[in-house]
Amino acid sequence: MAQPRISAYLPPDIDPTKAPLAFGRRALPKLNEELQSPELLTQQQALVALCDLVHDPENVYQAIALGFLDNLQTLLAHDDQTVRQKTTEALSVMALHSVG
Repeated sequence: MAQPRISAYLPPDIDPTKAPLAFGRRALPKLNEELQSPELLTQQQALVALCDLVHDPENVYQAIALGFLDNLQTLLAHDDQTVRQKTTEALSVMALHSVG
């Protein structure tokens, strides 16, 4: 009889720095909730996903309407360097759009 083998390694096509993302209109509200999470990894993953999404002007408009700017402003003073760096990146991409 065959025995199953479970690998300790992640599959090669999964990026552990990105958060699982909701679809459609629920994506940005879910990221907004995850930015306020007390867990550092959850905040980092949400910021990486947010940096990918804000290249679309429609998402920038929705993010501003949802109050992302207040949450990002508080994350600028975070203790973790990665959180501060990704927050700055998200704010700079949002500022480049005419909506931002």
